[in-house]
Amino acid sequence: MGVTSRKSVTPSQPGLSVTSSTVVVLKPPHAAMVADIYVRTASVVFTRDATNPTATQGKQANAGDIINLYSRSEVENFRVIAVGTTASLDVEYFTDVSG
Repeated sequence: MGVTSRKSVTPSQPGLSVTSSTVVVLKPPHAAMVADIYVRTASVVFTRDATNPTATQGKQANAGDIINLYSRSEVENFRVIAVGTTASLDVEYFTDVSG
């Protein structure tokens, strides 16, 4: 079995601002099949199934966490909102999940 290298797709979305009042949806490039999201500054709540997260619905990720999206469907259906203060996310898109 050969090794597949992971190829980054540009443009990434560094410094994506997330507030507690508006749900953010990703804008992935056409070739993006998976994504890694680094939670830079504050806690967020997210979903991967297109439901809007709230303070009590979804999964929480804290500053320093990485959220992995493993399919085009998860990338397209990802929704996120900040828990309290404005959060900053860095999103990088890839053509495949292997690495």
